[in-house]
Amino acid sequence: MSNSKSLEVRMGERPIGVQLVEKAIEAAGKWPGRLKDDEGNPGGLIELPAGLRPVIIGDLHANLDNLKAIMDHDDNRKDLDAGRAALLFIGDSVHDDRTGHMRDTDGSIAILDYILQLIVEYPRNVYYIRGNHDTFDSRLRKSGIAQGLEFRDAMIASRGADFATAVGRFFESLPVFIIGDGFVMTHAGPPRGGLVREELINISKYPEKYHQLQWNRVNEYHGNPSPKEYGEGDVRLVLDLLDMPADTQFIVGHNPLWNDGNKTGIWMNVIGIQGHHIIYSGSGSRAPYFTTSGGKLVVKLAVDIVPEVYNYG
Repeated sequence: MSNSKSLEVRMGERPIGVQLVEKAIEAAGKWPGRLKDDEGNPGGLIELPAGLRPVIIGDLHANLDNLKAIMDHDDNRKDLDAGRAALLFIGDSVHDDRTGHMRDTDGSIAILDYILQLIVEYPRNVYYIRGNHDTFDSRLRKSGIAQGLEFRDAMIASRGADFATAVGRFFESLPVFIIGDGFVMTHAGPPRGGLVREELINISKYPEKYHQLQWNRVNEYHGNPSPKEYGEGDVRLVLDLLDMPADTQFIVGHNPLWNDGNKTGIWMNVIGIQGHHIIYSGSGSRAPYFTTSGGKLVVKLAVDIVPEVYNYG
């Protein structure tokens, strides 16, 4: 986007509706570092350009307040404006995951609008990889609720069928893996058996690995893993096959944070796997994000703890 076009966006001449989604799809296809697949289409892998400070945001699940808190934390917005930082969404920004709120769709539509606007406003600095909730698939269910279908139906009712169709194409257009300086990230976890760059770039040709990157969960109990679970060997194998240094940080979302008693939203060195971390930035967390400083991965918390006050007597 030229400076003049960027200025138009920031002065309020922002695309809306289907036009907004189409511009976001166009931007996603041209993200710097997004490699082309064998057919010349935008592939599933992004090799993040050097010199950008990453701001890695975990699953938000419709919590727009936490996203805005991250945007306004420290120098994130200033560095984004200056082209020094890149927002990296790990997927699953939609579908409220709180008990009693899973049928709420207004928050999902609001956060999707906000993220689409960010992508259009900063087309070279806002990246989004696909999570398992970034879909209208009828098989996506949580607590028996078909959140994908209900989200689509609500979107059709409020924005129209053309808008919902465009959003479906936006979801389908998204990559699934980012390689940065000292880290890699995907939504759910490494596929069992590993994968190489060629498979990531042409991920649409590998539907089982495509599925695992969005759905796998860590095998927390060290027992015999199911086909839907991964362990330390899978993490190490993927890094090795991608020719990444052994100390590369492997970042995912998606997985439960059973050990997170303080509700930060961060689980470092998951089940003892050094350098493997889970991040969740939605409700109940402290709006965490990862960034880097001095070549090291750093945890930031954008929301302060609100002390609980009890009255007695």
